[in-house]
Amino acid sequence: MIKHIRTVAQMTRTMRRGEYVGDVPVLKMTLFMDREAPSDHTAQALTMHDINFAPIELADLNRLPSHTFGHAYGRFMARHKLQPFNFSSEIEPLFEKYPITIRYVRVHDMIHTLLNFDTSLAGEMGVYAFVGEQHYTPTLDWAARVADRMAFLPFWQRARMKAAQARGKALARDAAVLVTAPLETLFDQPLCEVRHALVPGYAADQAAHQPTAA
Repeated sequence: MIKHIRTVAQMTRTMRRGEYVGDVPVLKMTLFMDREAPSDHTAQALTMHDINFAPIELADLNRLPSHTFGHAYGRFMARHKLQPFNFSSEIEPLFEKYPITIRYVRVHDMIHTLLNFDTSLAGEMGVYAFVGEQHYTPTLDWAARVADRMAFLPFWQRARMKAAQARGKALARDAAVLVTAPLETLFDQPLCEVRHALVPGYAADQAAHQPTAA
């Protein structure tokens, strides 16, 4: 109980400061699990430590050529009024216990960018379907199953959400495991080449589906 109180207090301080936005979702997850369940991707995720904690600045992304992955990610963040998920030094010691959880928080919006899903409910459902199909951790698998069952609730969006979920699952089948990919090192690469390398099914998908991105 004392640990939970301290975690909530830490979250409150972070939100008041308005910086290190990556800290809050990580701290929330630590309230519900003492350690991340191991998965097939844990060892590779642990090698992402230095990349994961290097700060990302929107201004740097905006200076990249417009055809690059980094510039596209920066546009996505600006369009949706988001900030990159940077972490404070207080989160760094938790990485050994929660490597995939912390890594997923960091790259969530990069995955949105690569898959061309917006931040609407349908777009989030599409990303969760992709993540669930790639089986990052048991906890994220559970979240994907919950999202799948929730898709029928807003009946006025049901068809769009189901289509986004089907698209996310299809894109995941031959994709690289994005949670352990060094995405930040690819910011200066052409977006089309990054997609071709990491999400090979993207080109065919675009020919068959209307993306949810605005």
